Amino acid sequence: MYLGQTWSKEKYEPVFHSFNDNILGISFQKKLCQHVPIDVVYTWVNGSDPAFLKDLQEHVPIMDINTAASRFSDKDELRYSLRSLEMYAPWVRHVYIVTNGQIPSWLDMDNPRVTLVTHEDIFLNKSDLPTFSSPAIESHIHRIPGISDKFLYFNDDVMLGAEVWPEDFITQAGGQKVYLAWWVPDCSDVCPWAWVGDGSCDPACNTTLCEFDGGDCDSTPIPTDSEALDEEMDYPHKFLQDPQEDANYGLKFLHILRNKSISTVWNDAETFTQQAWPNETTDSKHGVNKSHNVKHKHISAIEKYFNEQSSNENDQIISTQKSMLFKMMNKMRIHNSNITERRMQLKRFLNDDIISLPEVNSTMKINNKPSHIDQWKLRTRQLDTYAESLLYVNRIYNKAYGFERRRVPAHMPHLIDKWIVADMQKKFESEFKKTSSHKVRHSEDMQFAFSYFYFLTSEKRTVPIEEIFDMFDTDKSGTWSDREIRTILSRLYPLPLDYSLVVEFENAITNCSNHVKLADVLNAPPGERYLDSSLPIVTKELITKCESVARKIATKFGEEKFYPHEIIKAGKNEIFEMLTSNVSLTVQLLDEIRRDPKKFICLNDDMNPLRRSENEIVRALLNDFYRSLYPLRSTFELPLQYRNLFTHRRELFEWRANRAKARNLLLCLILLLLVTTFYHLFYHQMRRLFRMRALPTLLV
Repeated sequence: MYLGQTWSKEKYEPVFHSFNDNILGISFQKKLCQHVPIDVVYTWVNGSDPAFLKDLQEHVPIMDINTAASRFSDKDELRYSLRSLEMYAPWVRHVYIVTNGQIPSWLDMDNPRVTLVTHEDIFLNKSDLPTFSSPAIESHIHRIPGISDKFLYFNDDVMLGAEVWPEDFITQAGGQKVYLAWWVPDCSDVCPWAWVGDGSCDPACNTTLCEFDGGDCDSTPIPTDSEALDEEMDYPHKFLQDPQEDANYGLKFLHILRNKSISTVWNDAETFTQQAWPNETTDSKHGVNKSHNVKHKHISAIEKYFNEQSSNENDQIISTQKSMLFKMMNKMRIHNSNITERRMQLKRFLNDDIISLPEVNSTMKINNKPSHIDQWKLRTRQLDTYAESLLYVNRIYNKAYGFERRRVPAHMPHLIDKWIVADMQKKFESEFKKTSSHKVRHSEDMQFAFSYFYFLTSEKRTVPIEEIFDMFDTDKSGTWSDREIRTILSRLYPLPLDYSLVVEFENAITNCSNHVKLADVLNAPPGERYLDSSLPIVTKELITKCESVARKIATKFGEEKFYPHEIIKAGKNEIFEMLTSNVSLTVQLLDEIRRDPKKFICLNDDMNPLRRSENEIVRALLNDFYRSLYPLRSTFELPLQYRNLFTHRRELFEWRANRAKARNLLLCLILLLLVTTFYHLFYHQMRRLFRMRALPTLLV
């Protein structure tokens, strides 16, 4: 009996257990405890397909930067990404590959754990097709039929380098994990986002692109004549600037601080800056090998001096001067960074596989920099479409949720909730319809990951007073005890608690109890009050009807996250690198990843199309690198000696339909042959049988 029950449990465990419902078909019950099932969605395209190139030329006659060959080139990344998925995330239930109908030559279409989805299957408005824009495609992936409520979205060039579990993306306690990397590009060349909404009016930021300095110029009576400082930007020419520096500029500025009054520091600092970097003339060949440690010491000394001086001034002056000195410290630190560091920062910004920025000569000289006044004028920037679309979404969200300095989500797999996507697109319906209509990438695209995660983090819900009351009613008595009120006060006011604030809060409750008529009067539970307490019975009805107290606690606790989440600074578990045509650098980069592979690995193509021979070597090195990390064929692949007969799903379906027709016809012929054979074999026996039955009737 017991053996029979055990055998039955083991036999039917895949039927009743979702922990077995995955691409390997084995149980992860001991390791998975939540958020199953989870599917994976890939977007993929084969840019060398003649049919694809024909459609591209027909619908996009002008080949701009968004339709460059590197945007659509296929280096077999999807094959190796699926291998990494099977190695390090086998708990995934199903894989969906979204294409324009193309079929990878190596993909096993008979694998029940993979489904090829075309754009026609998910686009609501078929007039938007064909499309060659990844943001347009991404805006519809949540509509894949049968997809799980929560799914992982992979670009085909994203690999897994170590074990990954649902807890890397979401937890029951903290909610969705949001990995944020670098800041969005500054709104203009002369205004970093750090200046917008900082409380002081910066004329350089008082423009449409910079959202009129976040309203600072409207609220500041006397505009602050702040110099437009060069900060670390997100586009090439800023990263390659390397102004000629004076080795003793820190000591000079410290001397100014010590010999001038705090109120005149800023004017002297501007004069000093012009002396330290005359004409802002830059030659990247000079100053690259200078030591920066001494300069950091000078900056630290300046900060220490300012902190000592600020203790003798009033708070308002200190606040203004801190803002001034913060900008000056930033300028010093920015001029401290060399060309190599700025190139690394540029590389970290390029977080999307479709970015293709113009190359900049590293030995260029940047002369004739605009004067202080000219810097306030808007200059044309060479931002790529991806960066422009980030700023586009940023402006929309600033209008919807208030001004905020935002970071770009890390380039890694993203866990997406399809119902949250539906809510987001309902709120920004016109913007997503416009994105869906674009044939190629556009500066007014709703960037999918950026839009999704900031919608998730920005949406709030209003918490009713009744719910706030229940949150602090920890003993569930229906009343607030003195201990519970103490907890409320400790979260309402800064610590240590001022006795006058405690008395003020208690008096407000007492006054309300004397004037508010309550429908229900509860008896005080034992132990609710301290011996010297004079508070009345504090019920939910009393707090709800007491306007002064309700307003105070609603201001502090009346708004909370609509979607639970936690913000995580990216960088620990991700590798994002740009592959160039430099063979030696590529070898070094790949070896570094081999030595210490992270959970998420992404290698983007930034090769120079004119250096064809070097590019071929780099592609061979990349293929060898993938084969070294993921050598075993996955269940998603055909055996090595086989290839798919068809390159498009339409051809496959036609072949399958013809095959079904031929099979049905053959079955009909076989059935007809069997009936005919049966008839001829048993014809005489059947006639004799009928005659024998009719004979007794005739005799009668």
